[in-house]
Amino acid sequence: MYPGFLSVSNLSTIGVQASTRAILALGITVVIISGGIDLSVGTVMSASMVTMGVFILYFGVNTVTGILVAIITGTCAGLVNGLLISYGRLPPFIATLGMLGIAQGAALVMSKGYSMYGFPESFQFIAAGEIVGIPFPIFAVAGATLLVHSLLYETKVGRYAFAIGGNEEATRRAGISTNRYKVSFYVISGCFAGIASVVLSSRINSAHPGIGFGYELDAIAAAVIGGNSLRGGKGNVLGSVIGALIMATIRYSLNILGISSFWQQLALGVVLLVVVYFDQMRAMNPAT
Repeated sequence: MYPGFLSVSNLSTIGVQASTRAILALGITVVIISGGIDLSVGTVMSASMVTMGVFILYFGVNTVTGILVAIITGTCAGLVNGLLISYGRLPPFIATLGMLGIAQGAALVMSKGYSMYGFPESFQFIAAGEIVGIPFPIFAVAGATLLVHSLLYETKVGRYAFAIGGNEEATRRAGISTNRYKVSFYVISGCFAGIASVVLSSRINSAHPGIGFGYELDAIAAAVIGGNSLRGGKGNVLGSVIGALIMATIRYSLNILGISSFWQQLALGVVLLVVVYFDQMRAMNPAT
């Protein structure tokens, strides 16, 4: 509908815009394959971003240290989620919903509700830099995709994620410490939320305490669009990235067509419902 939509610059823009959601989707893919869910990745991303901002802008640490702080913050949030679910026996929905509120509150408290500006110019390379003409975020997504693919298909953690998602009780009876591995799945999801916070913060050149709210729905939708069943036991790493690209394309298309942001939220909500509906139909009738 829009002339010149498939130009190189437009496709590059969509790729960069999809990068944050793709990284979040890759992390949440591991959790979904194991039969869990993580509703906290969006606000954990915000908290990680703000924590990084506090360390770089207020404590004066260098950029690399600040990035590590963001990743560690996300990883710790994932660890808490995993412990609450595995050893606290809380349902994943409740545990991660609670973490959603905690992370959002922590981000607001640390930033006093304001966006944080003044990051070093070198920090902007993460989102604005290019290598051989290709935006750096696309390389970040490619690296994350290879990492998660290797994790799922070449390690015990990945094999047990599929096994636990397929039949947790049978996996436990086989002598596997399902609790320990379930903790690791949420740690991975939190770690990727921390990585996503670095990419997004570099893109907006600030740390915003409320920007991550809602990203969790896009990440879940991207994972399910990509062929990951919410019932667990099935997954597709590359599919999650394609799902994130589809979500980013929808958002970008609605923007350039001048569709109101209110209608955009409505459209994306409908997309999420349709995706989950077809996932349920696929689970009930695998032949489809």
